[in-house]
Amino acid sequence: MFKEISDPLYGFVRLSQKELKIVDTLVFQRLRHIKQLGLAYLVFPSAQHSRFEHAIGVLHLTDRLLTRTSMSKDRLIRDTVRLAGLLHDLGHPPFSHTTEVLLPKRETHEEVTRRVILETEIYEILRKEYGFSHEDVERVVRITLGEPEDEEERFLSSLITGQFGSDRMDYLRRDAFFCGVSYGLFDSERLLSTVEEVEGKLAVHVSGLRALESFLIGRYFMYKQVYFHKVVRILNIHLVELIGKILSEKHFSDIELFLRTNDATVLSEAFANPELKEDVLRVFGRKHFKEVFTTSKREEFEEAKELILKEIPPEKVRFDSVRKEPYDEEILLLEGDRLRRLEEVSDIVASLKPIEIHRIYVDEEVREKAWSLLRG
Repeated sequence: MFKEISDPLYGFVRLSQKELKIVDTLVFQRLRHIKQLGLAYLVFPSAQHSRFEHAIGVLHLTDRLLTRTSMSKDRLIRDTVRLAGLLHDLGHPPFSHTTEVLLPKRETHEEVTRRVILETEIYEILRKEYGFSHEDVERVVRITLGEPEDEEERFLSSLITGQFGSDRMDYLRRDAFFCGVSYGLFDSERLLSTVEEVEGKLAVHVSGLRALESFLIGRYFMYKQVYFHKVVRILNIHLVELIGKILSEKHFSDIELFLRTNDATVLSEAFANPELKEDVLRVFGRKHFKEVFTTSKREEFEEAKELILKEIPPEKVRFDSVRKEPYDEEILLLEGDRLRRLEEVSDIVASLKPIEIHRIYVDEEVREKAWSLLRG
């Protein structure tokens, strides 16, 4: 028996009854109340999608990728990998990656995900419904978090966390769709149909080269135009400042309290507390600091930063630096019977440079002064 969930990207996604038991828990349903792109909806109004539908999409694509491998007929492996895709985002704090800097001791949402799987009803469902041993559950965790112990786990994890794994494929298409931009709308069907298992690694057949190039270029422009958008970035900075005044370390370290904390609970507290009015107006009342300087060169940024701080109080200025590589690991292309590195075959991919942006934002009341200082 299966349950079908309608999805705007894939039509219908099938869930087994066992998977549905997990999806129906409050632990998993919490993801409905965690926006996928944090505050990006204040710039791209339709970007209202959540971690919930992303997780369902990752399960679907993980299964599609698995069918391209020699392990697709193994029921235990299929259950394990589908679960790893489904559970991969359970540890996201409110507003997703935006507030991850508030996690205690510089933990990551992946480390919180581990605790959520092992310390909540999810663990009991995996033991009872799937008949998993504790080691089986630990294996699911390692695969979903990209922390493999052997080559098989490394390969299975790459289906989710790899350079063209299910996580990236889904968030790229889904984010582009809901933001109303075309950058991330690559030919996913062609890419999926040309994925190959070669020598224990995922590769793409040369016939899928254009789809793969489109995927990487789309991701590149999504970072430049959406994820690193100048207003999205300053709103995120203000949001972290706001949430830092609402949530304590216990909200992140106490799993039960963490699971009761989401976008809605944070917003409720923020709007109810009159002492936070200024912070709320900055984020939700369009009173955010405005950009007065941007560059791709660190040296220019440091010079401008020093100049600004000589005349403008620190509380009236915010600094932001971001950097992203076009891709993080080697991508292999199958050409004939040879495995080649993608950049050896694709001039387009080889030409992609790291994205690096440094910005200075200031309060509206000192904006003219900042401009005068920077103009020299």
